[in-house]
Amino acid sequence: MGTENPYPEQTSANAAAPWLRGGPAIAVDLDGLREYARLLASQQADISARSGYLAPLGEMPVRAFSGDVLGEADAVRAGLQANAAELSTYLGKLAESLGNVANAAQTIAESYRSSDAASAASLASLDDVLFAFGDKTVPRPAGLPDELGATYLDQQMAGTAAPPAADSALWQDGPVTAVSAYQTLQISNGPNGERREVSTVTPPGGVATTTTTIFGRGGETISASTTRTSSRFDGPVRTTTVETFGTDGTLTATTKTTISYDGPNITEQSTETVDAEGRTTSLTTEKVDPVTRESTTSTYRPGESGVLEETNRVTTGTRTSGPLANG
Repeated sequence: MGTENPYPEQTSANAAAPWLRGGPAIAVDLDGLREYARLLASQQADISARSGYLAPLGEMPVRAFSGDVLGEADAVRAGLQANAAELSTYLGKLAESLGNVANAAQTIAESYRSSDAASAASLASLDDVLFAFGDKTVPRPAGLPDELGATYLDQQMAGTAAPPAADSALWQDGPVTAVSAYQTLQISNGPNGERREVSTVTPPGGVATTTTTIFGRGGETISASTTRTSSRFDGPVRTTTVETFGTDGTLTATTKTTISYDGPNITEQSTETVDAEGRTTSLTTEKVDPVTRESTTSTYRPGESGVLEETNRVTTGTRTSGPLANG
């Protein structure tokens, strides 16, 4: 059985937080608050972008312990994958939290946009801070523009929330249906009544075309994009090109993957993505040592100056040989 608190008065005094009930007016530096929001949003975008560099942490254990392996190896694989998944979840929640604080800071700053800095300093209250963080028990700041201040849940209820991105995990994929001998169609449902249609046409020996269209809950077209995939062999080199087109049909990005073979073995591989202006937005290279069969995979992204910088490097040893063992 638990022991009752022998110091109730001290606990009450130490745990009290009267400032949460409103408190005196606080000073607001509007320019500083907007800059703070901008920096937090920048950090959110940076974490989201760099999280992709950690993908090998979840992929490598699968490749390292594939097939029939000892039970201990299977446990190691599961543990490594679980750790990678937890890290990915943590970074996702960290980015989400930074975005929430950034939005709250921006909301507070916008609440006093129509007032001069001196007036704002005497008008600001902690109720405005609580409102910015979604507290429904406090009144809406009088100076907050009507088009601002809605939570994501409010937007969902009003039907104004933006549909998920085309590659979001929020879509509930439906079955792939054959429309003809060369065309398939997959319809997926979004969380708020949206619909995503993916149509793929693959003529024999031709260019595969995939069109992804997202419809709003009212049936209106929100976005549409098309990719055209083609491949060719030049001796021992295979090149696959994926062109992405926007809703208006303009080319937005091109991804080219080149693989060099020595018989059945891959000796070198590279994947480069360029934007509509021809600037490289990402580059991944893999080189295999012809003697040791060790492979080194490097990832490059443009730095602040626009020059490609190596952001990740993974070296993988050759697979060990020997008979398969039973776990």
